[in-house]
Amino acid sequence: MKFFDKLYVSMLLLLTVALAVTEYYIVALSTRSALDNRIEASLKQHQLIKYALQSDLLSASQAGTVGANTIADITDQTANAMTVFLILRSDKSSYVYYDNVEVDVPDINTEAGKINYMAFSEGGRKFVAMASSFSQGSFDLRLISVTDITDIYDDAGQMQFRCLWIFLGVITAGMIFTFVFSSIITRPIKELTEVGEKFSGGDYSGRVKTITNDEIGEMAQVYNNMADTIEDKIRELELAVKQREDFTAAFAHELKTPMTSIIGYADTLYQKDLPETEAKAAAEFIVNEGMRLEALSFKLLELITLKNSDFLLEEIEMKDFLNDIRDTVLPAAAKKGVRVFFDFEPGYCRIEFDLFKTLVLNLIDNAMKSGSDSVAVLSQSRGDEYMIAIVDHGRGIPEKELKRVTEAFYMVDKARSRKQHGAGLGLALCEKIAEIHGTRLDIRSREGQGTAIRIRLKMVERDDEDAEDQV
Repeated sequence: MKFFDKLYVSMLLLLTVALAVTEYYIVALSTRSALDNRIEASLKQHQLIKYALQSDLLSASQAGTVGANTIADITDQTANAMTVFLILRSDKSSYVYYDNVEVDVPDINTEAGKINYMAFSEGGRKFVAMASSFSQGSFDLRLISVTDITDIYDDAGQMQFRCLWIFLGVITAGMIFTFVFSSIITRPIKELTEVGEKFSGGDYSGRVKTITNDEIGEMAQVYNNMADTIEDKIRELELAVKQREDFTAAFAHELKTPMTSIIGYADTLYQKDLPETEAKAAAEFIVNEGMRLEALSFKLLELITLKNSDFLLEEIEMKDFLNDIRDTVLPAAAKKGVRVFFDFEPGYCRIEFDLFKTLVLNLIDNAMKSGSDSVAVLSQSRGDEYMIAIVDHGRGIPEKELKRVTEAFYMVDKARSRKQHGAGLGLALCEKIAEIHGTRLDIRSREGQGTAIRIRLKMVERDDEDAEDQV
């Protein structure tokens, strides 16, 4: 059974039972109250009749002798005056002095000083009989008064009939209300089911509309958050698969191209007697392609090593570190005809010296290969942050390529990269080293204007003793 059916049937059943029980108790309590009131009134009337008879009989006995006829006449006068049905009989025998009751009254036991009563029915009518005993002179009498209570049960029947129509009307309205209410309650669940089925079928765009702020609305919101997370993860996986495919294809291509050239030129040198100039050119090409293969293998090895190793970061004065970078870079820059400017500030950071040097040298090398005639290496210390920036005014990077430049084997200009022994691994290696140091490469570039790459490190606070030791 579906949840909608369970909810609908349960609510309707609860409404039916609650209404039926309520109406039953209303009718029962109303009838009981009416009966209690009628019995109480009958008891009071019976007591009043008894006092009237005693008073009249006492008066008659004082005026003369009282006999059966006198008792009957007094009782008849009292019954007519008060419009009641009475039986007056001897309490010691079955002799009846007066009886204007048209129904058979069951025998009721009496006790001195008490009024007993009994309900009975005859001919489809309901009655209540009151009985009490008293003595008057030499007579022991039993007084029985009868009250018709059929009208109370008739009223109860009419009330039941009206309650039945009310019951049917309320149940009909309740069925409509319960259906609408159940539909509203289960609508998000139905939407959740439909969206879930689409989700399982590969459509990850579906979301559940959250209208209410109750538990079902919270469940829908949780599902939407889960769907967003899953969709993001799927996109990440798809991107990872694509990157892996690109990596494999690029790696195969990067190996195939130089190997083909090397084999081709080596075969030419082996099989033919070439002039010295041509042989030297072929040998130079073999050397260049071999160097590119060597660089590719070293960088791949470093990239794999970085993914599977933990490194100890040491506290180093960044001014000394950048001085070492300058001493390393200036000779190579002079050979390439590129001017490199250094402007740095002191500050202490935790780094792995060789790795971070590889990162900075790679960035400077890329800047020198960008076609810029000058490269600036700058640093600033602000608060607890130390920033290093490498700025060039070369070709720049197209905006659409910026997000992928740190992917392994990704090259913006493949022909130029291979000519310069590049393999598309430099920035991927730099990004990994940056992650090891708890930072990322902040790459900003405009095509045709140049590129600026910033690295932000957390500075180390040094106390006076450390400073004295350093001095």
